[in-house]
Order: sequence, then C-alpha cells, then structure tokens
Amino acid sequence: MPHLYTVPDQYFFALHHPRPRFKNDIENVLFYFSNEIVSIGRREKSEFKEAFNASIRRFPGNAGKSKKTVDNWRTEIDALFGFIKYEDNFANPTKNAIDLANEQDLIKFFKVFSYRFQYPNGSLKSHYIKEIVENSIKFRPGPYIVKLLSYAEKFTKQRCGISKAEVAHCIFNDLRVTRNGRSIEDTWSLIARNKEDKDLNYDLKGDVIRYAGDILDYLEHAQILNRKMNNLYYLNHNEDLAIERFLTTDDFFEGYSSVTGDSILKDISDLENEWIDYFNSELPDEYFETDVIALYSDSSEEDYNDLKEHLTKVLEDGEQPEIRIGDFGEGLVVNHEKVYLSQNGREDLMHLVKLIPSHFAVGYDVSSRDLQATSKLIEVKTTASQNALTFSRFHLTPNEWSTAESFGDKYFVYRLLVSPKNIKLHILRDPVGLYKSNNLKISIRDGVDIIFDPKICGEEFPLLIN
Repeated sequence: MPHLYTVPDQYFFALHHPRPRFKNDIENVLFYFSNEIVSIGRREKSEFKEAFNASIRRFPGNAGKSKKTVDNWRTEIDALFGFIKYEDNFANPTKNAIDLANEQDLIKFFKVFSYRFQYPNGSLKSHYIKEIVENSIKFRPGPYIVKLLSYAEKFTKQRCGISKAEVAHCIFNDLRVTRNGRSIEDTWSLIARNKEDKDLNYDLKGDVIRYAGDILDYLEHAQILNRKMNNLYYLNHNEDLAIERFLTTDDFFEGYSSVTGDSILKDISDLENEWIDYFNSELPDEYFETDVIALYSDSSEEDYNDLKEHLTKVLEDGEQPEIRIGDFGEGLVVNHEKVYLSQNGREDLMHLVKLIPSHFAVGYDVSSRDLQATSKLIEVKTTASQNALTFSRFHLTPNEWSTAESFGDKYFVYRLLVSPKNIKLHILRDPVGLYKSNNLKISIRDGVDIIFDPKICGEEFPLLIN
C-alpha cells in the first residue's frame, strides 16, 4: 500500500539558506559580479552599495528591475557567497570574490564553497541561526553527501546515486543527522531500504526539497557530482583528488558554539565578520585546482585518460615535462598550435612552440609561430565552468599588459572556455591596439580588466586537439 516517508516529529528540523533568484543562471551571475565587486574595490558602505546596484542594473535583463529587487540581488550575492565584508563603515571585496575574478575558475569556486558551507553559517538571519544553535545543529552537507556516496559504492561494489528527495528527507531535515551525527552507514542503510520499498514515496514539493537540491546542484557545479538522466547524483571519479579532500576533512567554524543567554542575537550578529573571514580563509596551494581534462571529459574515464596521455606527451616534448594538471589550459593551446602548424604544412616550425615556465615572468604563456614563421606570444586565459557562459571579460596583470603594449600585433590572448564536452576558443590579437581603436573596454585594477564583445572583437576558432 502506498505510503509517504516522513521524519518523526521529534527529529524534524528543516534546514534552509538564502536562495538566489538568479540560481538558474548562477555561473554567469557569479562570474560577472565577482569582477564588478573587485573593480568597485574598497568603498564607504553607501557609496559601495550605490555602485554595486548600478552594476546589478547593467546585468542583462535587469535594467527595469525595481529598487527592492536590485537590493535583494545585492544581499543574496553578499550573504550566501561571502563576496563582501563590511567593516568600519567600509565595504571590501573578499578573497572569494578576488580569486574568482582573477582565476576565472568557477569549478574551483564551487568546490571551495561546497567544502566550507555549513550550518550554522553567517549567510542566515540571526533569529534562524539562534534556532540552529538552540537545536545543537552542526552539519556540513557537502562532505557528508560525498562520504555517504563513497561508502555506498564501497559497500555495494557498484555506482550509487542519490536524489534530491532522498537527501532532503533522509539527511537534510533530520536532526538524527544534523544534530546527532548519524553515521553514513546508518543513513545509507535507511536510503537503501527506502529504495527497495516500491510503495514508499517522498514529498516532492519544491519548498520541501529545494534546499537539499541546491547543495547537490552546487556539488555538480563543482564537478564533485554528476547528475544522470535518471536525475540521480553520482560521484565523478575523474575528480578523485578533490573527493578525497571532502572525505578527510573535519574542518568546522566553531564561532557559534559559545553563544548563549539573553544576548544571543547580538552575539550572533557580532560573529558575521568572523564567519566571512573563515569562509574566505586560505586553503593550501592547489588544494582544489581544477583539472581541465576531467572537466572536458565529463565523467568519462576513458576520454580522460586518452586526452591526458596525449597532452602529457605534447608537453613532455617541450621544456617543462613536469607540468601541473591545473595548467592544462596552456597545454591545450600548445597542442592546438602544433596541430595547426602541422595541418598547414609547417611541421618544421612545430618544435618552436613552447610553454614558458611561469617563473620566467615574461608576460605570456606560450611562444609560437604563424605560418610565415613570425613570432606569436600567447597569453592563455581560461575560464572553467559546468555550463557554457558569457566569457567576454578577463584580467591582464601589469606585466602582461606592458608586454602586450611592447609587442603589439605579435601578442595574442587565447580566451578559453572549458565546460563538459566543449572547449570554446576566442582569439584576440593586440589587445592594447584593440583598446586604442575603441574595439574593447578596459577597467584599471592592478593591471586591467578587459571587456570585449565577441561579435566585433577577435575571432572564434575551433580548438584543435587531435
């Protein structure tokens, strides 16, 4: 007989968090606004909010939005993602915003976000944090889900998926997990029994499962999980190094643990900047470095290994065989240049295509040649994201901009957008010249932010891989 799974009343507590109204376009929005926030820089609070609201209105589709809607966008970006810290009547861009603007690595951003996000946290209203604290909840959903699926695969010896409803009802809204720390073994046993019960159903209403669903979606944006056609989420084993970070972490922000008594709401409010500092604190170098090959291969281990082997061979023919996996954006361009020369009858020039070690600080990544053997100095700017997005903005350091100015039309920017099963390449030649001829815009920020229209500036090319 059909029946509905429910958490016993004494254990039911619904977790929630800010839900950006732009969630369906979240990658484009975060990419755009991290750049805008960093460009605005440190400002007095009211001046910052005015400038940020103006940026929000410039985002496509927002010109006619009401002030209330624009204010909501600002607070949602601010609260959930920790992009802004308010201190001494000033607003400051945080490390999360600066890193995303500079590195343009949305995969890494969502890894760090999913790794650090917890309950309680500073993105929530003080009265709700109070409820969480009073219920003794201490829960990090990202690591718990990853540990659960990892255990399930070892236990069953097969790939195991999980649904939004299962996470919502069996994990997210159950104090036996979020307060009492129910073991992953017991939680998987419960989910597995429920799967076997063909008469059992879950409440699938949006307001019930959406918050757990957000966490799964953010883990998918991070490439930690892959969603299949059956709408179940599975571990992406091309990201086993990142998965291992989730499996071994015991990190937790303990600031809320000591708040009690009559002043609890004030104490919670006073912890906001401590939470922001924790949420933006440093992780070890390359801790969540994005594996561009894993992203492009999109969970196919065969494709991953084939492409990695091919690109490693290309790089080992050059001067830097011990290239880090995170630098394969440059490796893709080295391979592209060699294939292009070969396809056009200039195999004699292929040996001149070189990846330049970063410690040389020459202002570009790859030295190549065109078909007339003229030097090409290539700076590679790669954006990594789960979905194709607008990628008409990138940053050049002072050294890169100076080098571009010195070498003129011998200097190229290869703008790469890597997403699952897709690599988009847009080439800009002589960015300084393009700026002087009013074909692109710049914004000064420890170097320059380049803003260009792909329809009128540069040219899109197919990336050559084979």
